[in-house]
Amino acid sequence: MPEWRPQRMVTRRLGTWEPTAAHQRAIVLGAAGAIVAVIGRRADLLVIVAPLVVAALWGHLARPRSEVTGTARLGDTTFREGSVTGVRVTIEPSPPEVHGIVTLAQAPWVERKPSSGVVELEDGAATLGVRSTRWGRRRVGTVGIALVSTWGAFRVGPVDLPDLASATLPVPAAFDASAPTPHPRGIVGLNRSNRPGSGSEFNTIRRFHPGDRLRRIHWPVSMRTGTLHVTSTFTDEDAHVFLLVDCFSDLGPREGIDGHPTSLDVTVRAAGAISEHFLRSNDRLTLRTVGAAEVPTLGVGSGTNHLRRVLDTLAAISPATENRDTGDRAIRGVDPNALCLVLSPLIDPTMVGLAHTLAARGMTVVVVDTFPDHLVTDTTDVYQSLAWRMRLLSRDSEVHALRLRGVPVVPWRGPGSLDQVLRDIARRASAPRMARR
Repeated sequence: MPEWRPQRMVTRRLGTWEPTAAHQRAIVLGAAGAIVAVIGRRADLLVIVAPLVVAALWGHLARPRSEVTGTARLGDTTFREGSVTGVRVTIEPSPPEVHGIVTLAQAPWVERKPSSGVVELEDGAATLGVRSTRWGRRRVGTVGIALVSTWGAFRVGPVDLPDLASATLPVPAAFDASAPTPHPRGIVGLNRSNRPGSGSEFNTIRRFHPGDRLRRIHWPVSMRTGTLHVTSTFTDEDAHVFLLVDCFSDLGPREGIDGHPTSLDVTVRAAGAISEHFLRSNDRLTLRTVGAAEVPTLGVGSGTNHLRRVLDTLAAISPATENRDTGDRAIRGVDPNALCLVLSPLIDPTMVGLAHTLAARGMTVVVVDTFPDHLVTDTTDVYQSLAWRMRLLSRDSEVHALRLRGVPVVPWRGPGSLDQVLRDIARRASAPRMARR
């Protein structure tokens, strides 16, 4: 399957100018009326058909003689949910006294401005507004161009240009965590280490040693004791966060950013929010998906550029396109000291099994429950409500089994969702453990 690429600009020749039916009708009626007026010596009939003859002759003499090329350009090929961009349509060359319209076909999850999708060309150009209401990769819509010359004598089109393609990135949900990330190992993050070193968090005041920076000198203590003292700090470290995203199902009606979210909407936006939080803290992050085909592989990275790659990967998800995926490939080669966050509505048993597998390997696993509550509360169908009750009872037993294994299951509630569980994990990691000698 060819690699998907955004399509910013498309161009197509609109073809040759052809006479319209009105122009042909004016020629036929004008010629026939003139002949009948001359043969029948009817001056009044000649006066009647004279405007048709003049319009046909004028339209023929003023017809455009150059072939026209239409171009459509998309303002942004990558933007966020709910953002608006423009489609700029131009024709070259722009013949004088030529009128035209541009149409934009309706596409899923794309709102047109104006809503009719029809605008008139002015000076050979026109602009339409486009608003994407849901994340993903999609076609913006087919652009059609139709041109007519003076008196509607000649026309080109309507001609459809190739479709423009764009990627809509998910808008990360509001998320923040004040708890530290467990198992920090690197040297560039913002997590406090237990080892002294170059950092930002105060440790103690000690005697000056060769190699200490002069700006670390603590002058009050140095003046009081008569010897140089410096302030020491704890080193700052980064942690490795592993995100496992469930793409097996997309539960609920797809209403876009303006309506209720589906389970996959909650999962993708939560993954974006968590990624943004940890990457802005200089932690390292890995993203893997289960149940979606043709999703690019994303390695370990950090920083703003890696966040953009994470959002691009989330936008490429197509739900339930790889139902035979067991997830073994997704969890292969995971850092044993990584914080494993499994984002799933816990409907497909495969994700529950993967959480058990990661926990059995001795990794730190947290399951983030992204099941939207409105799927159950807004149900009006009695049979659908009964089916949900039966499925949720089975789901509760699976969640209970995870908790018995020591895997916390945290419902996604935005900011602060992971604070308590991360504090508990950090406290558990720092607690003394029994070891064999």
